[in-house]
Amino acid sequence: MKYVALLRGINISGKNKINMAELKKIFEENGYKNVKTLLNSGNVIFDFDAVNTQSLMTNISKIIKNRFGFNIPVFILTATELKEVLSNH
Repeated sequence: MKYVALLRGINISGKNKINMAELKKIFEENGYKNVKTLLNSGNVIFDFDAVNTQSLMTNISKIIKNRFGFNIPVFILTATELKEVLSNH
């Protein structure tokens, strides 16, 4: 299933700097597939076997905390949910 991870509060005014190539790499190292990052936004598109989005949010937050030392809120949407949100805007 395709997901979008929205990471809050990274790469803003030099705070919580995370290199997007490294972010992509840690997603891939943790089993996420077809990973793409969008500029320095902290938004990541990836594929993963269907699971609970809450579990994904928790797991990705832990991965970021362990690698970069930041407590970053993560919000996950499926690609379908994101399309619905955008079409109802």
